[in-house]
Amino acid sequence: MNTSGIFITADHVKSLSKDERAFLFKLLGGDPTGDNLSESQQHPSTSTDTSYDHHFVELSPGQARDFYAGCNEKTRKAVEVIARSGDRFFQLAAVAKAIGVTAPELRGVWSGLTRRARTLTGDAAAYLIDWSKGEAIVDNDGNYIDQRGEVTELTYRSFRKALGIA
Repeated sequence: MNTSGIFITADHVKSLSKDERAFLFKLLGGDPTGDNLSESQQHPSTSTDTSYDHHFVELSPGQARDFYAGCNEKTRKAVEVIARSGDRFFQLAAVAKAIGVTAPELRGVWSGLTRRARTLTGDAAAYLIDWSKGEAIVDNDGNYIDQRGEVTELTYRSFRKALGIA
């Protein structure tokens, strides 16, 4: 009989927000339904689907600290913007503004984040940011200016914890 584990009271689970409960049940392998689903999971247009492929990096808080420690200044600023975005989705334009460059000038930052994710995980196909759910936004002259990106829920929460963001 295995006696190790974590005990969470029903009262504690009930005190969690809907998003926290959904996240907890997802971690435990459950399939939350009804009231246990977050508002965004109930409405597909704002979906926060967390069924990621195995190359989409999910960093623990310790890994997030190690990740951040190994980044250069611009890459750290990108991580900070992602962590402060309000949820796991963020806008490329916000990162560009924080760093003081245009969107196309962020190529080095994105490749740095990808290299760091691959180094940390040992997975040659790992990626930290998924751009597939956000269409590229261009200005009237056809210049790429914005796009919505996302990190996994666990990575988002881990970056927030690693950076001391409540």
